Amino acid sequence: MSGADAVAIVAPLLGAAPPLAALPSHALRRVAIVDPKSGERVDTALCTVMRSPRSYTGEDVVELSCHGSPALLRMIVQWLVAGGARLAAPGEFTRRAFLNGRLDLAQAEAVALMIGARTDRAVALAARALAGGFSDQVRGLQARLIDVIAGLEVTLDFPEEGVGHDVESARAAVGGLRAEAERWLEAARHGRVVHGGLTVALVGPPNAGKSSLLNALVGQDRAIVSDIPGTTRDVVEGTIVLAGVPVRLLDTAGIETPRDVIEAEGIRRSRRAIEESELLLVVLDGSVEPDRRVLGETAARPRVLIRAKSDLQAHRAAAGLPGAQPVSAVTGEGMAALRECLTREIELRAGASGDEGGIVASIRQIELLESLSAELAAAEAALADAPLEAALVDLNGALAWAGRILGVDVADAVLDRIFSAFCLGK
Repeated sequence: MSGADAVAIVAPLLGAAPPLAALPSHALRRVAIVDPKSGERVDTALCTVMRSPRSYTGEDVVELSCHGSPALLRMIVQWLVAGGARLAAPGEFTRRAFLNGRLDLAQAEAVALMIGARTDRAVALAARALAGGFSDQVRGLQARLIDVIAGLEVTLDFPEEGVGHDVESARAAVGGLRAEAERWLEAARHGRVVHGGLTVALVGPPNAGKSSLLNALVGQDRAIVSDIPGTTRDVVEGTIVLAGVPVRLLDTAGIETPRDVIEAEGIRRSRRAIEESELLLVVLDGSVEPDRRVLGETAARPRVLIRAKSDLQAHRAAAGLPGAQPVSAVTGEGMAALRECLTREIELRAGASGDEGGIVASIRQIELLESLSAELAAAEAALADAPLEAALVDLNGALAWAGRILGVDVADAVLDRIFSAFCLGK
């Protein structure tokens, strides 16, 4: 419960206990929960009052920790609503924290990223953002940018006085800010991969060993394996974690000339999976002539070539696949090397594990960083060969983009879009 009337609305549910208003802030107390009409006891709970402004939302907050019966919790919520409360909208507690100055907008978005984190690495990046690491970096850039703008404004107003910033030194300072923003942008794109994961499609001709390889990578039978070509008709999914990144594996139907409409639909879905994937595992049967059609269709995409069924006697065709990773899903030969290869490919896209400079960011923040970098680059160029007034327009534009990252002068429509992605309440 958050709001000015939180204590008054919860109090009737605590029966004849000492007045809730008398409970010290941030103290935990064991209480009885009662039906506010009949006085009948329904649960024993823990209650905490956190008074404004020292709460998550910056308002008076009351927390009840009850037993986890859905029926019980539903009853308590109904009594609170009957007492004058209402259900929170998605993200409303965090939105109130932002509006009351408890969090900036970058930290508020980090709450959603923390809730949605699927790996330890994603949690660590979100926790750093929530603690204000990225916000502090942006505020530092803002402060230095304001110094440059102020100095150039003085130079523009008093050109004969020799005060303010020298244009060349200002240009060097802006170049440093641009390089810093570009580093953030690269780190944020890596962090986005850590948070959202990667999609990897296993593609190849029928009966090449794709389904067996998927099962071996996932560690369980997710796909049906058969000697009959064309067994896989639809896309089958499995998920693994490599380098702290969730990797969505797609086992696809074999690419060949379709024999019926169902097989044609399976191949169409395979090609759609190829388009949606960041990386392809091109699985070819190493004991037969390589399928040139598949090699041609995937040549322009990031891919790893796999010579499957390496436990079988390879034909001379195997030598025609230079750089292909030999793998046997039956004996396990080559599986460790394949995982290492996949880990390297993932680290190219997500950055190496450790993340000392890692940033996890929302899509909105990445778009703002792109605009910030572009504006700083324009200002740097303008300081070289354009009027000072033009450079100041670009610099003030950059300052505005940095402010939007932290939530300065952000419209309600933007806030509605951001917090609509949250779970209810939080």
